[in-house]
Amino acid sequence: MAPPPKRNTGPNALRRGRASVPHADYFVTVCVQPRLPVLVPGIAPALLAETHRLTADGAWALRCLTVMPDHAHLFFTLGARLTLSQAMARLKTKTQALLRPQGAGWQENFYDHRLRPEDSAESVIRYLWLNPPRAGLVAEGETWPYFYCRDEDWEWLRDLTDNGQPFPEWLG
Repeated sequence: MAPPPKRNTGPNALRRGRASVPHADYFVTVCVQPRLPVLVPGIAPALLAETHRLTADGAWALRCLTVMPDHAHLFFTLGARLTLSQAMARLKTKTQALLRPQGAGWQENFYDHRLRPEDSAESVIRYLWLNPPRAGLVAEGETWPYFYCRDEDWEWLRDLTDNGQPFPEWLG
């Protein structure tokens, strides 16, 4: 009897099957290594600024971003100028120096999910918006200061909320 196949593990496992498709929407998570809570409050504004520079440079069009204490979630439409890996490498390179004094750095890789045309952007944006309250980082009625959503996405999402606040059942 043959041994079971090896699991798709190791530092390069996240790269297997990765496709870089210009103009596709991507949901990406990038983590601090080691998982130290160093991103908020100090590094989050610079991280957000760099994501906007990547938008201005045509690497992507940032749709939504949530910076958590030890990781960040991004939702963007990839541009044609850089591949997905190149865009993420640029983000990490430009912000790496901010992590070093904290005894941290970026994990070598990142998690990505390319949305297919039939996938819901609403579920991704709602996940990013709800991540801080679900983690207990903000009290009811407060907003997470390290969440960004471009106006055209927030306009339709806001219409699905309880006057700009999550419904209690969304946080359960």
